[in-house]
Amino acid sequence: MSSLALLRSGLLVLLAIPGMAFVADAGTKLLPVLNKPIADLFSIPTQPVALNLSNVFGTEAIDDQVVRFTSQSFAGGVPMVVDMAMFSNRTPVTRTNFLKYVADGSYTNSFVHRSVPGFVIQGGASRIVNNNIVSVSTYPPIVNEFGVSNTLGTVSMAKLGGDPNSATSQWFVSLGANSTILDPQNGGFTVFGRVTKDTFGNAQTFGNPVEFPISNYGGIYTDLPLYKTHVASILYVSEFILFTTVALAPLPVGQAGEIATLTYTVVSNSNPTLATASIQSPATLNLVPLAAQTGAAIIIVRATDSVGNTVDNSFNLNVTATDTFTNWASRTTFPGGQNAVGQNPDGDTLTNLQEYAFMGNPAVSSQAPLPVAGKTAGAPSAQCMTLTFPLRKFTSGLTYVVEANNQLVGSWTPVWSSAADPGFSQPQVVSAVSQADRTLVTIKDSVTLSSQPRRYLRVRVTQD
Repeated sequence: MSSLALLRSGLLVLLAIPGMAFVADAGTKLLPVLNKPIADLFSIPTQPVALNLSNVFGTEAIDDQVVRFTSQSFAGGVPMVVDMAMFSNRTPVTRTNFLKYVADGSYTNSFVHRSVPGFVIQGGASRIVNNNIVSVSTYPPIVNEFGVSNTLGTVSMAKLGGDPNSATSQWFVSLGANSTILDPQNGGFTVFGRVTKDTFGNAQTFGNPVEFPISNYGGIYTDLPLYKTHVASILYVSEFILFTTVALAPLPVGQAGEIATLTYTVVSNSNPTLATASIQSPATLNLVPLAAQTGAAIIIVRATDSVGNTVDNSFNLNVTATDTFTNWASRTTFPGGQNAVGQNPDGDTLTNLQEYAFMGNPAVSSQAPLPVAGKTAGAPSAQCMTLTFPLRKFTSGLTYVVEANNQLVGSWTPVWSSAADPGFSQPQVVSAVSQADRTLVTIKDSVTLSSQPRRYLRVRVTQD
């Protein structure tokens, strides 16, 4: 039993703990989720970025029943409830564990013991028994099943710091967009469901410090929400966010859709003078940085299902005067997640760094304009071998070096370097044609073809 006892019971009838086990049935209803939040993006002026939002958002099958937390608080003459719709298949261990606590009555007469405005409300740790606060008896910890992002309205399992596989009975509802806070932390917090759209307002009320100011009673009760009539020296049961019953109930009509298709909208763009943001049917987000503009914008995109459930994703678009491989990689699709400079996910002859340098696409084989060999005009005795290739504009730290070798053995001799010749004024430059996003250069060898029986040129690319 906790050392924190109730000094006055208030008006409360404690309900008997149910002894019957319940099993929720998997159904055909779906809820939208955020599977892979968009990372911050980097681009340069006039360089568009296109994202396939179907790789970001998705839908999850949910049970035909909800776990209904019925509180002792009333609104409009009826008890305020929070309905939690659980994923049927995505998090089977977490779902089974949660339903055990529901079935054995552990959550009956439990209460919200933690409220952090705009962040979470948390429960499942303590109950009221014989007018005292006691800890919920827990089953063994469960394996972490993180995958769905912690967005507004999601229900997740709490756990111990530094131990991803430590969740037992405690749950929390996200009252804010918590993807960037909770997804990278402690192995990610397992989302196993969502509060239904018609009862999420009640969860928000429970997390509103105007209605339920926060008191500090130490231990796990440092952020204990109590009704606004609370007097600091006395604890009344009637002031707790107390759930007098917690049981399965049919999924209410209109709370989930039945089709997997989502529609997408741009909710907001904090800096429309920097870049435009639009949805191109059916699921492509187009970001177009404007000319001569640099800076940052916060973009929020939304996925909506057929009955009006929504899920949002917020990210930063950073537009700089110069690009780097790292920034390019942040907005580029790499098959299998192979985004390292030396990897070659599309299986052609170019590494990712070479794809970047030669204006290629690492998701499509052999799309980059490869260096083309040739020779200079004039008398045969004066002709030199040439290489023609594109140099990416508006980039920082990227260096192209043309090198020569006579027998494909031993060291290669530098012929020309972009770092040493930013203005293309060296004698080795045959031509430099400026285009919108690149400069097409032709570089000649430093010796004539007639002076060497065999001669090889290559372009080596490095990124600082």
